[in-house]
This record gives sequence, C-alpha cells and structure tokens, in this order.
Amino acid sequence: MNPHESPPPAGQVPEPGPEHAPTRKDDPIEVAASVYEDWVLKPPDTTPAPVPEPADAVVGPVVTPGRVTPEDFLPRPIGQGPAAVRGPWRDPVSPLGGPVEPAGAAAPPAAPPAGATAPGAAAPSTGTTVPGAPTGSAPTATDPVVRPPSFRPPGPLTHVGRKAPAYPAEPTDIPTVRGGDLYGVLLPDTVVDGGRFGPVTVRAASVRGDSHRYAAECRQDAALVVRAGGLLLVAVADGVGSQPHSHHGSNGIVRLLAKQVLPRAETLLDLLRTGAAADFADLTGRLVAAAAEELAREAERFGHPPKTWSTTLRALLVPADPEVPTRGFVAVGDGGLLRLREDGWENLDADGDGGDAAGTLISTRTDCLPEAYERARTALITDTRPGDVLVLCTDGLALPLVKEPELREFLGGRWGREVPGLAEFLWQAQVRVRSYDDDRSVVCLWEAPA
Repeated sequence: MNPHESPPPAGQVPEPGPEHAPTRKDDPIEVAASVYEDWVLKPPDTTPAPVPEPADAVVGPVVTPGRVTPEDFLPRPIGQGPAAVRGPWRDPVSPLGGPVEPAGAAAPPAAPPAGATAPGAAAPSTGTTVPGAPTGSAPTATDPVVRPPSFRPPGPLTHVGRKAPAYPAEPTDIPTVRGGDLYGVLLPDTVVDGGRFGPVTVRAASVRGDSHRYAAECRQDAALVVRAGGLLLVAVADGVGSQPHSHHGSNGIVRLLAKQVLPRAETLLDLLRTGAAADFADLTGRLVAAAAEELAREAERFGHPPKTWSTTLRALLVPADPEVPTRGFVAVGDGGLLRLREDGWENLDADGDGGDAAGTLISTRTDCLPEAYERARTALITDTRPGDVLVLCTDGLALPLVKEPELREFLGGRWGREVPGLAEFLWQAQVRVRSYDDDRSVVCLWEAPA
C-alpha cells in the first residue's frame, strides 16, 4: 500500500502487492506509515496438507537413521520407504564401492506396515537369482542384485607381490614452492585422459610416484594425447630425477613435439601409409631435434641450464584410417613399448641396448633431451592385428612390467580382455609393486577387434 493513502476499514485485508513488502527501518516515511503485513492479518490455515499419491518417479536415497546399508542408496518410489524398489531397475550401482549385496548380507531395510504390500514390489523371492536368467517380476529388497560379469569394483589401491610397498598407498603431503618454482606445485598429482580415434581406443594416465608423494615433490612425468587431423600423437616423458627442473623438461618436450608434428601431420600420414621407414626416421628425427632446441631455449629464458631440464621421450603416431595399420614410433632414452596379444606380452622397443634376443628386457639407457636429440630411435610397426594392445610407458611402469610376472599377469588379465573406463584404467595403472616407487606414465591403444 502506498504510505500516503488512508488505511482500509477495520477488518479489511489489503490486496497483496509489492507495496506490502517489509519496511526498511532507515526509511522515515515507511516507518511513520501504518503497515499491514499479510502474514500478520491473515488467519492461520488449519487445513491439513494433502498427501500426494505415489507417482512413477524416483527420489533420492532413503537412509534409515542409525543404519546405512547398500540398499539404502537405491532409488525408491515416492512414498514407499526403503523396502520397495522400483521395478524394473537394472544393474544398480552402490556408491559404497561395489555391487549391492543380498539383503541377508547386511541389516535389512525397514519393511512396510503389516498386511500392506508396497505398490510395484513383488513377493519376496525364495530362490537365488542367477546372472543372466530372466525373471518374471521386479527385483525386491530380498533379491540379490546381479552385476554384469564385466563389473569389477576397484576398491582400495592394491599391490602385487608378497610384500606391500613401504610407502602409503595414497598421496600424503602436498608439494610446496621450492626455489621460487611455482610451476612444480601447479602440476597435479595425477592426470588421466582417453577417447576413441579411428580404429583405436585410447587410455592415458600419468601418476606421481610413491617416493615423490612421500617427499612432497611434484610429478616429473608427463603424458600427452593430441589429434592432428587424420593422425593421433600420443607421448610420454620421464624427467630425470637427479635434475632439479626435469618436470619442466618432461612437460615441455611433449608439448613442443606436438607443436612440431601438427603442421606436418599429412606428410607423416603419407609416410605411414606407404611404409617409408627411412623417410619417416629422417623426418621424425628432425622434428625431435627442433623440439629439443626449443626446449633448451625455454630453459635459458627461465635462467636454468638446459641440462637441468633433462627428460626422456617416447611417442607413437597412429593414423585414423583403419586401412593403414602401420604405427610410427620414436624415442629418446629409456622406457617401454610393449604389445599385448592373446599369447602374452611382447617387447617392441627398437633399442637393442640392455635387451636380449628374446625381447624380454627393457632398455634402461638414460639418453636425455635436450642434449641427446641425435640419438632418437624410430621404427614402424607394420604387423598390427585386430585386438592388439600397444602399451607405451615410462620406466616407472616398464621396469616392473618386465621384471615382475605378477604385474604382467595382473594387467594382462585386464587390459587383454576389454577396454576399461577412465577411472578403472587409472586404478589399474597405479597397482603398486614393492621397490618400484617412481612416477608412472602410460598410454594404451586398443586396436578394434575383427
């Protein structure tokens, strides 16, 4: 009401409107005027609120006070309480870290009132649900919820081998700025990436090692997945731990290699299509040299000697055309390039130093960029088959893969069966082995099955 109008007759409620908003105490005109508040003059509404009918909708979790079971996190029909599960509800996922167990495995949820049957709920089951078997009714709280065979809940980070690693399984202290190096503390502990490109599915991860986590040091590894037209570039790099700024070098070299590859993607693609190994080696060698030269200039701009940015490099070039099965490989320094097939693991590292004729060892040479660019090694992988898995990695994963049969069995049993999701791949790539506590970077390429 306008404060300059006369008040309404006694007992008359003014029409609601903006003028009946609460007054501001610092406004002398509104304070002096009579104010009729709607919520004061209106009599209270004693009519009980209507009870909504059960609807075909799903609300959030229903949790019984004092007791939390996996079943409590399943969606419930409105108004039915924790005992009724809306049907059909296929493959529910429990946020507690695994499949929902049968009701007998945990405290059962509250049942509906005696003599009442929850709408949409079937009679209690007296048998055991068999995976994949058809059912004639919706699942109930007494039925076990069956996960598909491919589901494997990650759970806590695990290890292989008789003894657990001495370091904690998860990150502890967070890196601090050392010597004015802000870049190091901005690097995340873990990076994961992936996608599909032509005939391949890609998963990539770079994880800070246990020793660096314990010492509150930054991750010195790097991984890269980048598309250049009809060509995919994946790369990993391992900063040399004895150098104080090697994390600059590892992240810088994968970025600068991509910078060199992008404008020459079509040329590289033609070389892979024709299988011109000599021309491929010449061109990729020049690209690595150009990237190394620019990396040295960046180090000098930071006021650092180029040697303090020492890093290894490994990269694969993959055409999007499924009719071109050739994969290009280039590397400087140690690391691994392995292939997983039905008959097991195979070493494809082109460097013979440190390996035997059977290809059971991975090179541990430490040629490093930006200095050793002239020792870049290249190869064309021409015998790719449908279903192959190429594993490109730094020595943080390559060394335990070669030396620890249990790790080969663990990863081979998973990566050789199906393509994991990003989170599952990250969990698998972090599986620990005692005495191997360096950073890990790995890129896996799953070739499309036949």
